[in-house]
Amino acid sequence: MHRPALTAAAMLVSVAACEEMPPGNPNDAGQHWLCGREYANQAWGYQRRGVVLDTAGNIWRYEIKGSPTVLVNPWQPKDITSMNEHELKLRYNGAVTTGTKVPVDEIPRHFPLIGQAANATPTPPKSVGADMGQNLLYCYTYIPAQRTYSQVMLDNKGDLESTNPSPAAKILSGWLDGLLGEVK
Repeated sequence: MHRPALTAAAMLVSVAACEEMPPGNPNDAGQHWLCGREYANQAWGYQRRGVVLDTAGNIWRYEIKGSPTVLVNPWQPKDITSMNEHELKLRYNGAVTTGTKVPVDEIPRHFPLIGQAANATPTPPKSVGADMGQNLLYCYTYIPAQRTYSQVMLDNKGDLESTNPSPAAKILSGWLDGLLGEVK
């Protein structure tokens, strides 16, 4: 291969790698939702409630009860690794802001950890009970070109328990525990 061809090939690889790298601030890419904690249980009637952090630093709270068959728009994503904004609008249906705002510098500081946590393989789910529901702590990666979100599990407690063993997930979990609190 000629030297100009090698240089051109190297530039293409560099450009492609830059497109894969997440921006320093999720707002730059058009991402709206960042992380959340959600409790869901269907043992004694459908219930799902949670708190979610958006990329502007606002914390939102939502609660949905009833039967999924009577809900006008039940949340049932086709693929948890490729959700669009409409699917997440259904997930957070009725969410209201809590009035709590995360300090502006915390999101860009923690944002790169989400990509690192996404690369880890969660521990296999272990059955520990029945009818307790699930309490899930998660964040999202975002693909701007497709405008899709992929859920990254940090910790999952309840009937089945699993965790993300990465150091990045541990840091994110500690940060989010302080921001979002418990949901039950």
